[in-house]
Amino acid sequence: MKTTNKIDVHHHIFPKEYVEALKEVGIEKSFGVKLPKWTVDTSFKKMKENGVQIAMLSISTPGVYFPDVKVPDDFPEVLARLTNEIIAETKDRYPDQFGGFATIPLLNPEAALTELNYALDTLHLNGVCLMTNYLGKYLGAETFEPFFKELNKRKAVVYIHPTDPGVEFDSELGMPNALIEAPFDTTRAVANMMYSGVLDRHPDIRYILSHGGGTIPYIAWRLAGIEYGQKDKKPPIIRTLYDFLVNGEPSKGLQHLKRMYYDTANVSGDYAIKTLQDFAGPDHIVFGTDVCISKLAPIVTKNLLKQGDFNDDQLEKMAYANCLKLFPELEKYYK
Repeated sequence: MKTTNKIDVHHHIFPKEYVEALKEVGIEKSFGVKLPKWTVDTSFKKMKENGVQIAMLSISTPGVYFPDVKVPDDFPEVLARLTNEIIAETKDRYPDQFGGFATIPLLNPEAALTELNYALDTLHLNGVCLMTNYLGKYLGAETFEPFFKELNKRKAVVYIHPTDPGVEFDSELGMPNALIEAPFDTTRAVANMMYSGVLDRHPDIRYILSHGGGTIPYIAWRLAGIEYGQKDKKPPIIRTLYDFLVNGEPSKGLQHLKRMYYDTANVSGDYAIKTLQDFAGPDHIVFGTDVCISKLAPIVTKNLLKQGDFNDDQLEKMAYANCLKLFPELEKYYK
């Protein structure tokens, strides 16, 4: 793997305007971790540490919705527009070093479509960052159907990032949600999208999953077995038995999961890297660091070389080539 020209799909920023807006409504943590300070120079430093040429900027959890926090009615829409314009301005100022994903106020269907169109057509952001759930509504919810229909029409790239879980969980474990709930909520969201038929109905959306897809590479066979099968409307268990009896495996569900892309952020240990490598394959792994939240990025980056069983061609695919297929508009800036 070349060490100085990676494309990082998992690069979070925390502009002061965003942080100040959150503090005004009493939000000072992201996934249980104190909101970090960020400037463009912070990104440049982190990029140099990890050999990154182009970073795809995004806003991390909590995004623009906050459980149990009262905010003005238009707060999510205003905050989404603010962050998208900051990302676009940064991208336009340094086009050979930054791309960006749009933040979407998804719980407002009309505003979500408006922001999507503005972000992609006017700001020219490269894709969309969706949280795994929005105040407990996971991405397979019927209310999000018009938005996914538009994403599918555009053949958009959707980067899915976990947020605090929208289901009952033990809040007294004594650890931040970033530790355990992050990978679990990614898994919940994708399972929900499979079970609700979103992946069947909108096959042209291209997905990137954070943190190696959470637990998906390990339990993919099990997840694929609960796929609903919208076309024949059979109950999940009947569809599952049919797939098993005819194919010996839930082949359609696995195809959905294997078409997704999986980033390497916080994936370390030879057992984890090899599981991701075996499941996703060299054409569907993309490089990610999880800066500016994770302090482990340099270690994880080195471990990809030491612990994975990648040849030179596979390392280049993971470092940048797979991303250039997703974002061909970056090729003119790539060195």
